[in-house]
Amino acid sequence: MKKLYVIYRLVPAFIFCFIVFWPFLANMFFSNTELLDNRPLHEKPAKFDRNFSKNFEAYYNDTFAGRKDLVSKYIKLKQALKIDTGQYFYGDKGWMFYDSVKVNNGNTMVDYFGEVRFDDKQLAKMVEGINMAADFYAKHGAKYFIVIAPNKEGIYSEFMPARMQKARVSDKSRMDAAVEYLKKHTKAVFVNLKEPILQAKAEYPYNLYFKKDTHWNNIGAYVGFENIARALNQNGIYLPQKHLTLEMIKPAGKQHVDMHPEAMEMNYHIDYLSQAKFDCANAAGEKYVFLCDNKSQSNGKTLMVLGDSFAGALMPFLNRAFAHTINAPAGNKKLSYYENLMKTYKPDVVVDELIERYFSRYANYSRIFSGHYDD
Repeated sequence: MKKLYVIYRLVPAFIFCFIVFWPFLANMFFSNTELLDNRPLHEKPAKFDRNFSKNFEAYYNDTFAGRKDLVSKYIKLKQALKIDTGQYFYGDKGWMFYDSVKVNNGNTMVDYFGEVRFDDKQLAKMVEGINMAADFYAKHGAKYFIVIAPNKEGIYSEFMPARMQKARVSDKSRMDAAVEYLKKHTKAVFVNLKEPILQAKAEYPYNLYFKKDTHWNNIGAYVGFENIARALNQNGIYLPQKHLTLEMIKPAGKQHVDMHPEAMEMNYHIDYLSQAKFDCANAAGEKYVFLCDNKSQSNGKTLMVLGDSFAGALMPFLNRAFAHTINAPAGNKKLSYYENLMKTYKPDVVVDELIERYFSRYANYSRIFSGHYDD
């Protein structure tokens, strides 16, 4: 009886130790390799320096075993109870939106409310850095384009919670104001897709973004591509242009969405150079670099897209027009990374694509393209 009593007393301690140490033990055998957030995984720090503990903590928080399942179950529980999940919140008529600052992934709400502007010092840094980037790519024989995909919160603002709509100061975000300035003071060609997306939203009887996902669907992506193609053509890079018509849009089946683990929404096939054939594969030794070779008639040029997850829906259209495409992740802080890409693939065109909430990254470009980024 005494033994049973001792075991009974020790059981809570064993359970507590299991809960605390299980993630560490599990990570010895498997780990998470996918995030629900629209950002790349933090990588394991390769060197022991003053930032090691901070970098390792960020790496561990992204990759501990079971993270995706844990986050999914937590979100499902909150959604079952109709509670905002923190980073995701409910709007009107089934729409969900993203408060990205909650996971240090940009700031959609600052962009949405339209009150904050980049100050003169930030704009000056952007001008310096973007011009350094343009010079860097020109030195390697490539024309440089900056493409901004708009946040969903600004495109479908009428479905945002009423309290937020009342608090909105302007429908012009800090990105919109910055682009107007940077167009006049930098060597890059800017393609701000917000206005074309808003126009298309009024023109077509389809959603351009998923209701319960942070991303645009293939219709929204094609509108983006159409305007990128127009900018490229205006700057001497030929792409076949085809204005989107209703006849070009066909249902392609439902797919999972990122804000609601159990929801699925319709995506669409867009008939643009649909007979084109191309082969795609990951670059050797590069997990996040994707290469495509066009086997059909093309413009004979090589394109490199430095993009986030919004670029994923753009690439099928670009792959059909260019002879070769390289899709590499944006946001790298090392000049050597870009030097290696340019020397290896020798693109004629570089498209630097970012979602609106990441726009402040351009203030870092002077440090990146001078080779002095030490964070």
